[in-house]
Amino acid sequence: MHKQEVLQAIREAREELQAAIAGLTSEQMRIPGAVGIWSVKDVLAHIAAWESELVTALNQAQNRRVPHIIQIEDIHGWNEEQYHINARRPLEDILSDLEGVHRMLLRMVEEMNERDLTDNRRFHWMEGEPLWYLIAENSYMHEREHSQDIRLWRQREGI
Repeated sequence: MHKQEVLQAIREAREELQAAIAGLTSEQMRIPGAVGIWSVKDVLAHIAAWESELVTALNQAQNRRVPHIIQIEDIHGWNEEQYHINARRPLEDILSDLEGVHRMLLRMVEEMNERDLTDNRRFHWMEGEPLWYLIAENSYMHEREHSQDIRLWRQREGI
């Protein structure tokens, strides 16, 4: 994928997420069960945590360091840790983080050169995949998955 396609996919996935949560009250966003035991608030914190980790990874890549994100082997354990970190945080803070990290991600991708994004040999730690794939997995593919989860939960709950 080229940079403009990646940017478009990121923006479209965010629109899908916003549509999935549109009209939910603060109380509804705290109801457990949207994804496993997680509430919508928890899912949004989860998305923000991964996008934050992605932004850090892109920064590390630009500075020729191996990103921490690719060293996370126990994804379920990492998710659980992030859940506990964010569980007591106010919804407003989660929403602010979600928006802020999204803006940073867009800015970082916009500033990247095409070769860094598309050359599958550019970063050895990507093991033959281009950097855009790391971005896809941890941003728009991830958001679309959880947008669908939220839509299904809303249907089940009649919300």
